[in-house]
Amino acid sequence: MPLGCDPLGKPRAIPVYVLHGARPGPVMALTAAVHGDELNGVSIIHHLAFGDDHIADTNDDHIDVSKLAGTLLCVPVVNVEGMILQTRGTPDGRDLNRLFPGKATGNQAQRIAHALFEQIVRRADYLIDLHTAPPTRMNVPHVRSNFDRPECKALARAFGTEIVLHAVGTAGTLRREAAEAGVATVLLESGTSHRFEIGTIQVGVRGILNVMAHIGMIDRKPIPPAWRLLVRRSRWVRTAEGGLLHTVIEGGALVRAGDVIAHVTDPVGSRVASIESPVTGLVLGLTTTPLVRAGDPIANIVIVTGKRLERAIARGEARKDKPGTIEEAEVADKEGHTLDEVGD
Repeated sequence: MPLGCDPLGKPRAIPVYVLHGARPGPVMALTAAVHGDELNGVSIIHHLAFGDDHIADTNDDHIDVSKLAGTLLCVPVVNVEGMILQTRGTPDGRDLNRLFPGKATGNQAQRIAHALFEQIVRRADYLIDLHTAPPTRMNVPHVRSNFDRPECKALARAFGTEIVLHAVGTAGTLRREAAEAGVATVLLESGTSHRFEIGTIQVGVRGILNVMAHIGMIDRKPIPPAWRLLVRRSRWVRTAEGGLLHTVIEGGALVRAGDVIAHVTDPVGSRVASIESPVTGLVLGLTTTPLVRAGDPIANIVIVTGKRLERAIARGEARKDKPGTIEEAEVADKEGHTLDEVGD
């Protein structure tokens, strides 16, 4: 997908891989590295196409175009120069994921957004946008979707992550603008930036295959989660003191109200404060930097109110005598916030 020339007169382009099935069917777009330092999605698309051995046309490939219905439009690196520079933004210093649908005659970042939106997004019936947390945070794999659009919510449930968050998306984000253009869209948040994390990559590949099965692109039985939590609002726990942060939990942990989740110390090591969870719930995201100031977010926790679901999370799997997904729908923490209120 051409973008003109760079300052040295060399052609610039975004690589696009088209997997065109032998049978008619829907068009689904996969995009990754809209933020240049968020790399897990790049590897997810690669593993989807080539399997774990990284070689085409071998037995572990997930997509066989002779059996595929429809077309996959794969854009593993949207923000090419940002990835090369290992930065979140575009070379002109802008956040690409606030500029969609872009502008053909705008600044450099707007032109990138416009090219992607016009040549990829508008051709698709479905879109999965792959992201990670920023460098100072980690996110447990989860899907974000607009619950108020039934087609988006259905796609999010089909993906198969345990956690699904409601988020319309701020103006200019790819998922919001694509959904408003009539493309059923979800966003995967998985892991953290500047690295490949095989566990989260496997979640992404499995989820994409689940969605492809759901919309009839492949003949495959979807793999549902043992439990699912649909979340409208979640709780952001912040530190009241600045200092060095020592977390005592991991992402994905089940915590109960009053549990200590972190300590804050001064540089010598003397404890300044302990941070407790205000609710019983699942730790969806954690800060990964030990340097914090008063008011910094430490953890993102989604509340769990159902005892049956709490037991399922604690077990880590479904009971064999009662198969099927245990679901708690539309959890809304009254003192929490939506993603759109805190920004993402």
